[in-house]
Amino acid sequence: MCGIAGYYNLESPPDEASLLALCGTMRQRGPDAKGTFVDGALGLAHTRLSVIDLDGGSQPMRSPDGRFTLVFNGEIFNFRELRAELERDGDVFRTKSDTEVLLHLLMREGTDGIRRLNGFFAFAFYDAEKKTLLLARDLHGVKPLYWFHTNSGTLGFASRFDTLRLCPGCPGEISDEALANYLAFQYIPAPATILRGVKKLRPGTAAVFDLNTGTVRELDWGTKLVSETPVPENISYPDACEAVRERLLDAVKRRLIADVPLGVFLSGGMDSAIVTALAAQSSDAPLECFSIGFDDPRYDESADCRIAADHLAKLAPHGLHHHIKTVQPQDFGLLAKLAGEFGEPYADASMLPTYLLAAFAREHVTVALSGDGADELFGGYERYRAMELIRRLRSFTPPGLWDLAAKTVPDAGERTACGRTKRFLRLGAIRDEGGRYDALMSHFAAETIGRIAPDLSHFLSAGRILPDADGLMASLMADDTARYLPGDVLTKVDVCSMASSLEIRNPFLDPGVSLFARALPVSYKIQDGRRKRILGDAFARELPPGWAERRKRGFGVPVANWFRTVWREQLRSALLEELPKWWEMFDRDGMARLLKEHQEGSHDHSYLLFSLLMLSFPAKSM
Repeated sequence: MCGIAGYYNLESPPDEASLLALCGTMRQRGPDAKGTFVDGALGLAHTRLSVIDLDGGSQPMRSPDGRFTLVFNGEIFNFRELRAELERDGDVFRTKSDTEVLLHLLMREGTDGIRRLNGFFAFAFYDAEKKTLLLARDLHGVKPLYWFHTNSGTLGFASRFDTLRLCPGCPGEISDEALANYLAFQYIPAPATILRGVKKLRPGTAAVFDLNTGTVRELDWGTKLVSETPVPENISYPDACEAVRERLLDAVKRRLIADVPLGVFLSGGMDSAIVTALAAQSSDAPLECFSIGFDDPRYDESADCRIAADHLAKLAPHGLHHHIKTVQPQDFGLLAKLAGEFGEPYADASMLPTYLLAAFAREHVTVALSGDGADELFGGYERYRAMELIRRLRSFTPPGLWDLAAKTVPDAGERTACGRTKRFLRLGAIRDEGGRYDALMSHFAAETIGRIAPDLSHFLSAGRILPDADGLMASLMADDTARYLPGDVLTKVDVCSMASSLEIRNPFLDPGVSLFARALPVSYKIQDGRRKRILGDAFARELPPGWAERRKRGFGVPVANWFRTVWREQLRSALLEELPKWWEMFDRDGMARLLKEHQEGSHDHSYLLFSLLMLSFPAKSM
C-alpha cells in the first residue's frame, strides 16, 4: 500500500524538491520509503508502505533499459501466477515484488494487461519512448486516484486530494453541482470532486495521456472485463452455494499473503464472520481479530463480537486472538483530523468508528481483511426490500395518500419507529424510482437543502438513472456497486485505514467473487425477506447459530444526540461563525433555523448538519 502522485507541466516543470513536497503529504500512506522520478516536464512521486518483499519493490520502478517507469499503489494477488507465466516467456526478475510483475505485464501487454489483474490498485505507467502516461484504477475503486487535465496540456494525479492541489496548474474553483451532491449524499460521486476540473478516475477505467499532443484518451477496461467473463447460466442454488464458498475461500487465501503481521476486522455481522472463519481456517498461525465497542448500547456490538469470536475460535486450527476495545468516538477534535485526511468534503459519520478500529488494529498488525462489498453484491441492505415494497404498494394506492399519511407521523430520529415510518411514507410519495432512490440515499428532502442554499437545490431535481438490469433490486445493487460502494464505503475505509498506515483487503471484491455474484439471480440473494440468502446458506456451518438471519445494524454513531449535547456549542460555532467568504451562498438564518429545530428536538436534521459541519473544516482552506 502506497501513495502515488505526479504531474506534467511545461511552464512549471517538476524537480526533486517539488516532488518530495508531494511525498510529504502522503507520509501516512507510505511511511517506509519515498522516491521520485523526473523526465523533462514529467515528474512522478511515490511513498511506500512495505507489505510484500520488504527489501525489494522500491519505487518509482524502472525497466532495465530505462524506457518504462511505474508508480503503483495497491496489491496484485495473482502476481505469482503472472510472474511464472512471464518467466516462461523469458522475462527476468530482480525482486520478489508484485510491483515488478505489474511493470513487466504492462511492458508486454499495455492496457490489455489490466484486465488480467486480481487485486486493487491505482498506478501510473510511463513509456519514455512513446511519451505516454497510463493512469488506471481497479475494478471496484478500492484505491483512489484524483486527477486533472487542462486545455493547455497540463496534467496532474495523486492518491490524495490535498496532494493533487499542490500540483502546478490544479484548478481551484468550487463546483456548485458537486457541492449539492455532497450535501445530499454525504460524499461526491465519481467522476466529480468538489473542484471544477478535478476528477476522480472512475473504477474500472484508465486514462492515456500523450505528452506529445497534450491530449487524454479515456478507456473503460472494466466494462470489457465484465462482458468477457463467463456468466453462470441456469446454475442450481446448491451449485451456486458451493461456487460462492470456493471462490471466497480462494479470495481469502490470496489475501493472506504478506511479509508483515496480518489480522481481520470482526464486527457483529455475517460478512466479517465469514471472512474471519475462512481466514482462521486457512492461516498457519493464530489469527488476530479486532473489534471495537461503544458505551451507547444502541450502537454497541461488542457482546455480539465476543459471541462470534468464541464460535469462530473453535474452527481455527491454530487458534484465534480476539482484541476488543471500547472507544469514545465523540471526540470533536477527531473530526478536524479526519476532514484533513479526506481532503475534499466527506460526511459519512461511520468514519469515526472506522478510523478508531483501524488505529486500534494498527497497534498490532499492518494488514487487515474486512467484509466490505458483500452488502452491495449479495443484497444486504434493507433499502432494497423497501424500494420493492413501495413499488408493489403504489400499484394499488392513490399517490396522494402517501404524502398525507407521512404528515400524520411525528418527525423523529432515523433509528426510531416513527422516524422510519415517516421516511418510508415520504419515499412512497415520490413517483419516479430514480428520484425515490436519490431521496432514500440522501436521508432528507431536497427542499431542506433549498432552505439553506436555494441556488443548489435545482441540481438535485432530476434524480438518478438506475442501471438497466433484471428487475428493480438488481438495478439497485448494480447502482450501489458502481456509485455508493466506491464513493462512500471504500473511500471511508481507504482514508481511515491509511491515516494509520494500515492496509485493508476486501475478499468479497475479488473479481472471481464479485463478477460471479453479479450474475446470480436476485432470488439467490434476497428471498422472502431474507437478505444475503446465499451467503447464509453457503457458510451455515461457519456462522454462529442464528447469524444468517440477523438484521444488519451498520457502524453507526449517535450524531443526532451529540448535536443536542456534547457537540452543541461546537456545532453552532462551526456553522455560524468565522466562515470563509465562499460560504455566502448559504443562508445563515436558514442554517440557524435548522440548528434550532434540531437542538430543540422538533426535527432530526443530523445528516445535513453533519455534512455542513464536515464541510466547514476544508472550507477554511479553499
